[in-house]
Amino acid sequence: MIKVIKDFLTSKKADIIEKDLLGHNFMWFWNHNTIGYGEIDNFKTKNTVDTGQFIHILMSNWNNEITKSPVYEGFIKVFDNINYEIATRVKCNLNVNKTGYKKSSHQPIHIDQNLKGYKSLLYYINDSDGDTIFFNKKLKEIKRVKPKKNTAVLFDSNILHCGCNPIESQKRGVINFIFKGNENNILHR
Repeated sequence: MIKVIKDFLTSKKADIIEKDLLGHNFMWFWNHNTIGYGEIDNFKTKNTVDTGQFIHILMSNWNNEITKSPVYEGFIKVFDNINYEIATRVKCNLNVNKTGYKKSSHQPIHIDQNLKGYKSLLYYINDSDGDTIFFNKKLKEIKRVKPKKNTAVLFDSNILHCGCNPIESQKRGVINFIFKGNENNILHR
């Protein structure tokens, strides 16, 4: 299941998210890899280019150890239309234009979570190029979604996917939620 949801938040909330996260006061941290160490070769193709990315982990709940960014509580209130049983991660990713990156290039293909009943919601902070690509188990592309501000993509967390760096735009910002629940847990605006 891959579902694109346009106008996921009110336009006012979408503007606040874009201004706050892509403004000069939000703290981003450089990560040399876009996925976990050792995972890059699992689903590698000839077009895989791991450029690294800026990240900000708002909340992580792995092995029953919960860590939260100082901005998490205020931030999560903006996304009160996501009703979930358990959230395992809420993470912001910022990809930038990279010299030599090609339209055929993509970041490492991965899954977010391999447990039954988990969903991922990818929220686009800004308009950009740098599609999200979904693959079947044979690494054949099955869907491509262009980043559009205030659009979300809801999908099963065990679906293979990857992002692409922007080529024409300066930056591509997304927020990734991983949670236990189903598509009926997402409320519009």
